[in-house]
Amino acid sequence: MADRGDYGIPIYSSAARKFHWLIVLLLLLQIPGGFYMMYRAKEMPGLNDKGEAVKGVWNGVADGGLTDTIFSGHKLFGLLILSIVVMRLLYRLTHGAPRSDPSVPAALTGISHLVHWGLYALMFATPILGYLAISYGRYLDVFGIVLPAVTGEDKKFADVVFGWHEIAATLLLSVAVLHVAAAFYHKMIRKDRVVERMLPKRTV
Repeated sequence: MADRGDYGIPIYSSAARKFHWLIVLLLLLQIPGGFYMMYRAKEMPGLNDKGEAVKGVWNGVADGGLTDTIFSGHKLFGLLILSIVVMRLLYRLTHGAPRSDPSVPAALTGISHLVHWGLYALMFATPILGYLAISYGRYLDVFGIVLPAVTGEDKKFADVVFGWHEIAATLLLSVAVLHVAAAFYHKMIRKDRVVERMLPKRTV
């Protein structure tokens, strides 16, 4: 169960808080990096091997393999995030969570639960769709290591799944922004102590 220390409200355990903030850090790197990666590969002005102006620098002479490196890093981070989310969920299911803050109305608590489980669903769906896409497209190289394929090869369908992956990432970002907005609402408008339940360090 979660430790309470000197708090007058139930808080999350130290392990749960560490999981939370580690995932936050990785998502802050992964999501903006993913959108930049796609811009760089498809839209950034560049030159091809013939010196012609093109959109997207993946194979451009000025790229120097940087885009491939960014893609490999994105895939590696995706697998890392999925692994940590699995561990976080297993911890939640086996250790439980602290009871809700009794000062918060039931309707807000219900919305909070929906947002939390929506985040879990999207944190699973986004990397899984990404892995399926690279499996269909056979884009499985990560820094020279070839990941195992889990589907047949179908590059056209890979593009479809990449689209789903991008939609899931956009939804994840949107729900995460909602989650942050709710934290500010609790802190600045309601002036309750809900945010303290997940702070890295306890402050009374």
